[in-house]
Amino acid sequence: MLVPHLNYRLKPDRAIYINGAIDEKLVARLTPEILQLQSVSREPICVYIDSRGGSVQSMETILRLLKLSDQDSSQPCRIITAVTSLAGSAAAVLLASGDYAVAFPSTIIHYHGLRTLETNPLTFELTSNLANTLRIANDEYAMKLAEKIDDRFRFRYMLARAEFIDIRNNGSDSDMTDLECFIKLIRSKLSDNAKDVLDKAKVRYDRYERLFETVFKKKRRSMGKKTLAQIEADYINAIAAFEIKNNQDNTDWSFSKGGIGPLVNDFFLWNEYFDNFWSDRLREWCLMFAKLTIPPEKVKEIEAFRDEKERADKFVEAVGPILEPISAFFVALCHTLQEGENELTARDAYWLGIVDEIVGEDLPNERWFTEFKDDTKTDSQVLSSAE
Repeated sequence: MLVPHLNYRLKPDRAIYINGAIDEKLVARLTPEILQLQSVSREPICVYIDSRGGSVQSMETILRLLKLSDQDSSQPCRIITAVTSLAGSAAAVLLASGDYAVAFPSTIIHYHGLRTLETNPLTFELTSNLANTLRIANDEYAMKLAEKIDDRFRFRYMLARAEFIDIRNNGSDSDMTDLECFIKLIRSKLSDNAKDVLDKAKVRYDRYERLFETVFKKKRRSMGKKTLAQIEADYINAIAAFEIKNNQDNTDWSFSKGGIGPLVNDFFLWNEYFDNFWSDRLREWCLMFAKLTIPPEKVKEIEAFRDEKERADKFVEAVGPILEPISAFFVALCHTLQEGENELTARDAYWLGIVDEIVGEDLPNERWFTEFKDDTKTDSQVLSSAE
């Protein structure tokens, strides 16, 4: 039996509606509505979305308004987002920003990189500055997206792990890694458009791995007490050597004839991968999944350590090599969504971790686990098990 819980339920009578362009006019219309809802109670606020997108700044203003506290320093209202027809661009980011995100069937979620409209003639200098600005902004929004959907993606991985044994047994390679099993499973659930996104993310991840193994891991050992600029210079030199080696059979290749582009891209890839690999988030992944990932005897061995930090470090050391590829691929996926034009179905969005639930579809979600109550037990049995 499912017992409805406010934190996961859509309530049209306690909601705002994002229709049309996300701009300053929309912010002006929604501001009094949001403040009124917050003043009435601190219950969740639903955000219904049907928009092609618009201004990122206006979208962030709406998010900040939704997350306001009050004069009593109350916790912000929980936000439940729902796409009813279309969530594109800034609207797609808003959808993913919900504490719980819902998609109605047949909806479209459209991601792409940031854009800018220029009224002045473009010069070489202006174009170069714009390219750099957009690259940095896209990287920032990719990492923001990763933060927003991290829990959803982990939930998909947790559900998928149960099928890895069957995937290995039924495939031609019984030594498939967890990442290979995960990608194969998820890919089978996606539309053609989303499969392209997944494939591009895998190419990006493969680039991460090659650079990390051949360049960054070696350079990291010799960092010492160098400044950030000195460290970056070392990596640029190492990447340059990496590119020269990769193109040694191509006599027409040079940095001045297009080779500088991959060098710059690889430098930014390093920033993405390196920041992710050593992040606290990866440590959280390891501690969350350690007991589900490594053999029971290894878990028992590590739990014998009395010091809590040492015990946690041992778990990270044991499970890190297994989960690091999953975590890095997740980052690659978020960056891929910020490139090109990526039109996703509701099911695509579910399997990629962008939304938690599709209305009316029989797909596992956090709400189920929260609302489920075993009605075969008596009240006294429920109380006893809780104790």
